[in-house]
Amino acid sequence: MPRKEVTVIVAGEGGEGVISVGEILTRTAADAGLDVFTFRTYPAEIRGGLAMMQVRVGSDRITSMGHGCEVLMAFNQEAIDEYADHVVAGGVMLYDPKHGEPAPDYRRAALPVTLHETAVREAGGKIAKNIVALAVLVRTLGIPSETARQLVIDKFGRKGETVLEKNLKAFETGLELLNGDSSLDGLTLEPANEELKNAERMIVSGNQAVCLGAVAAGCKFVGGYPITPATSILEFMMKHLFSLDGVVIQYEDEIASLSGCLGASWVGKKAMTATSGPGLCLMSEMIGMASMSEIPVVIVDVQRSGPGTGMPTKTEQSDLSFALHSSTGEAPRIVIAPTTVEDCFYQTVNAFNLAERFQMPVLILTDQSMAYRTRTIDVPQLEGLEVVDRDTPAINPDRPYKRFEDTVTGVSPMAVPGTPDALFVQSGLEHDEFGNANYTPENRMKMMRKRFRKLDTLERELEVKGNGIFDDGDGAELGVIGWGSTEGPIREAIGNARAEGIKVAHLHPKVLMPLPRFQIARFLKPLKKVLVIEENFTGQLAAHLRSSVDFGDTMIVEVKQCSGLPWTSDSVYSEIIIRAREDRKTREGEGSCLETA
Repeated sequence: MPRKEVTVIVAGEGGEGVISVGEILTRTAADAGLDVFTFRTYPAEIRGGLAMMQVRVGSDRITSMGHGCEVLMAFNQEAIDEYADHVVAGGVMLYDPKHGEPAPDYRRAALPVTLHETAVREAGGKIAKNIVALAVLVRTLGIPSETARQLVIDKFGRKGETVLEKNLKAFETGLELLNGDSSLDGLTLEPANEELKNAERMIVSGNQAVCLGAVAAGCKFVGGYPITPATSILEFMMKHLFSLDGVVIQYEDEIASLSGCLGASWVGKKAMTATSGPGLCLMSEMIGMASMSEIPVVIVDVQRSGPGTGMPTKTEQSDLSFALHSSTGEAPRIVIAPTTVEDCFYQTVNAFNLAERFQMPVLILTDQSMAYRTRTIDVPQLEGLEVVDRDTPAINPDRPYKRFEDTVTGVSPMAVPGTPDALFVQSGLEHDEFGNANYTPENRMKMMRKRFRKLDTLERELEVKGNGIFDDGDGAELGVIGWGSTEGPIREAIGNARAEGIKVAHLHPKVLMPLPRFQIARFLKPLKKVLVIEENFTGQLAAHLRSSVDFGDTMIVEVKQCSGLPWTSDSVYSEIIIRAREDRKTREGEGSCLETA
């Protein structure tokens, strides 16, 4: 009987086309109207090392990468050793017998697939074995093969008729390699539901969604320096922004990159840079400069595992504390954490709007997992999308222009340099309302209050408009708080827990600075215990919450990991079940809402 969803893992040596298999399979499934959610992990080496791409495909909408896989396509022994245990009951491992084999006591179905042999025979070289693997997977899942065949043609057509013919032959042979094998029964996917079939969909990664959001928001300048895993943002903008009357410059380092962005923004252009943890550290002085000078700028931090060089191709949520506090002195900034690939688009637009409105640096925290994850999303609707430009002053020749006027909101209109009758001094020094250096105690306190008043203004707005997910769990006493890309696995795990009668509340703020403290307090008030789930070692969001909000009698449990891999829904579900059972034991006979119905 067809399945509603199937997860496939393709793994092997970097450079063997493992990722290409996953990417073409993703596009093939999406063209069939199916929903797709991927995860990939690369080796840190330039070439070689174990590479993996996981593709979760479903006939309904998918919210996370899931846990385990029904199909493992292993190109070599290292892939078998690393991922054999990921195959779930009812699943199957497909392996190339020339390059490895499962242990004799392996508990799942395992089928040899002659990838190497078929590629050499049909295409004249082992390089085509990824095309053989693609064909086997397409047939196994029951996805129409026409799209995959066309993608093969698109990929190899420009390399000449002979190369194309050999790869097409390898593809056609691969379709028949395991045809009729009973071990693959039950792995066929249901057709996509009508909602997905009729929706206008596209496939993007998190980094691509950030770029599209920046373009939609009116970004005209990008300054950057290559760093894993943010480099593809710079590459994408280099390829496309010039045609949209924008400018992209690769600088000598991250300090120069942010400096260039501040210069572009100062003269009226919306500007963005993208980096990862080590680069963000170098930018800290210029973050303070942007805050003191009240210059709008967007900084994307695609987090990776640290410290130092750490694990540059692995994911983590360990830059939060630095993003909140980095710079000399106390420099207000806004920190945003998108929760999904689709949300990367909308939160990037939001980041530019907030930067322009409040004239300060806005940091977007994504991570390696979300940056390179590709998934099908609804095409963003640009009609009605709010795009904000900075306030400019109404110039009065008879009234001196105060660039840093002390206003009720903390925001003072910003004139483009050279505007007649709007001259002002701009530097990184403490200054008065005109921009002139002023170190008096009275002025210092006045200007500090002005700059931080912007955050107070935004916090009040967040209390009214809301901030991310606020789900009280229908009277739950157990809650979960997360941030960033943990939303999908948390939502799926809570859904599974509720299906068993366990009530769980969920809070997932998207703006982390300023925190909407009263909203968080309302969430916490009815709860006896809250799990704060994140991908770092020290519990950085939990610490941020403790420093900002009174938890009262609510017990906070830090649930954290920094393995280089994202949380899965099963792992979150296990944590929820463990805490629910603990509470049930201590509240025996009290009629707790944590009791299973």
